[in-house]
Amino acid sequence: MIRKPRSIRSILFLTYSSIIIIGITVLFVLFYSWTSSLLKTKAFNSISELSASLQTQLDLEVQKLDSVSVSILYSNLISDRISEYEAPAPEEPPEASTEQNVTGIKKPNTDLYDILVALVGPSYPVQQVYLHLFSGTSIGVGFDNSQKEINVVGQPWYDAVMKNKRKKVLSLTQSGSEFSNPTNNVSLSLFRYFTDKFNTPTGIVEVKQSYNKVFSGFNQLAKNNPSLEQVIIYSNAGEIIYPYKFTEQDRQIVDRIRSGSPGDFPYDQRTYIEDPETKDKVLLTLKHSDLTDWNIAVMISNKTLLAPLNHFTRLAILVTLFILAFLIVLSYFASKKIMSPLSKLNKTVKSMSLESLVTGPAAELNSGLNEWDRLNASFVKMNARLKDSFDQLLLARTQELQAKMTALQSQMNPHFLYNSLATISAMAYEKMYEQIIVMCDNLSDMMRYIAADETALVDIQTELNYTDMYLTCMKLRYGDMLSCRMDLPDSIENVRIPKIMIQPLVENALKYGTKTCPPWEISVRGTMEGNRWTIEVKDNGPGFEEQEITRFYSQVDDIERNGALPALRLHGMGLLNVFIRLKLHYGSEMLFEIRNLPERGAIVVIGGPLLSNDWG
Repeated sequence: MIRKPRSIRSILFLTYSSIIIIGITVLFVLFYSWTSSLLKTKAFNSISELSASLQTQLDLEVQKLDSVSVSILYSNLISDRISEYEAPAPEEPPEASTEQNVTGIKKPNTDLYDILVALVGPSYPVQQVYLHLFSGTSIGVGFDNSQKEINVVGQPWYDAVMKNKRKKVLSLTQSGSEFSNPTNNVSLSLFRYFTDKFNTPTGIVEVKQSYNKVFSGFNQLAKNNPSLEQVIIYSNAGEIIYPYKFTEQDRQIVDRIRSGSPGDFPYDQRTYIEDPETKDKVLLTLKHSDLTDWNIAVMISNKTLLAPLNHFTRLAILVTLFILAFLIVLSYFASKKIMSPLSKLNKTVKSMSLESLVTGPAAELNSGLNEWDRLNASFVKMNARLKDSFDQLLLARTQELQAKMTALQSQMNPHFLYNSLATISAMAYEKMYEQIIVMCDNLSDMMRYIAADETALVDIQTELNYTDMYLTCMKLRYGDMLSCRMDLPDSIENVRIPKIMIQPLVENALKYGTKTCPPWEISVRGTMEGNRWTIEVKDNGPGFEEQEITRFYSQVDDIERNGALPALRLHGMGLLNVFIRLKLHYGSEMLFEIRNLPERGAIVVIGGPLLSNDWG
């Protein structure tokens, strides 16, 4: 029973049915995109909530200071007591006048102190309250319950308060106490300008809170959020409020934020910046507090923030790689099964050569697959048609090459004839009649050589004989002023080259060499190195002009680019004709070089490899 060959379509269907598993990867990628987006959004919301929480805590602490300062500012009792306090004190008995506080100021009426304590409250929401009177007295309530003399105008915060009389002024102040922790003696002070009930400038209210207490929430949040890399609070003027002992890196970050345009670092939005020290990406969230007019910059390492996403990414990659590995193995065995017959056909194609192009009945592949068997039969038929087409193409290319060589060689005939007639004319003008007779005889032999169509290739010795006839004609005209030397080894004499190759080079050397004073010397030298031959023609003339060399190579570029033969001209086409015929015969392995010699004269070098038909 003959089994019906299976089709490639059925094999591909079964194979690609298995590869549909790749669809799982697509679904997995979609799931990963959705999950990663969710994780990113959650992480970004977390940093936003953290920034808002920090801002709220800071505003609450400052609000406490502000509430106390406003209570003092609008208290009529305090305003009345200050007026009494600043009035001249009545005379007292000597024993009473000697009672003084530690600062040397007379002890004031305790009503003012009691009113301040009542306003601050029993729970002491703030660390300290001072009334700095313009009269030079400072009254303190809190941890420092004293009064002392003070030069208000000389205080560092005085100018800022006087410029903002209707606003609160926040500033960091430091006491003179010494502690192990430098921030223990630092406080956040809120200043307000103060007047009495008659709107007379009286002094400045200072409400203080410990720096550590104001920013304790920041430190606690930093401990509870390991991903929190840095928090910086700075004013619009660039003063860094938090941390108190800031680093140069903190200063660089603030300067970069302040130097950027508002669009680069918008408030209440997230953006990425580069850490000046680690060069890593850092997620920056800016919050602006209207209460303090400070900016809160919260920075979290992008690597730490997205750690859950990175973990999920690594897991996703491992799973995807495992699925892809499984699919690759599956595809390998499936493709191996399908491509086995094609491998046999591929070996047949690789073994194909010009010698193996044959015609005949199709050799069966017997692959068991209908499509492969039909493809093999079509290939064998194509093989036969290719041989016929190649034979026809080879014949056409041979005829085309022969036609081009014949056309180029025919261009040399009128060129040479024109130059020879010009020479005869010059000799006739000089009445060199006997030389003209010899010249005409040699010219007749030379024209017979040129017009001979037996073959387009001649051996170099025959070409030298033809060149020697040309030099004999030239010596009849120039006499002893012209000398020529030929130096060619015996190994090169039988090498066959295209006809009329050396004579145009000698003619060109004579044309340029005779532009100087005689004697004129022309040398023809040949070499044979390995399977390559070279012939160089050298003269002692003035050499080529640079513009002539440039024009020649420009014509060469045009011919190689366009592939067209040069038009028939009587002047300036000898070297170009030789170049084209060498190119047609030897292709890219041909050698053609023209250059000027360092001392004097010019040289033209031609050459090529030894081909199978280059030996006589």
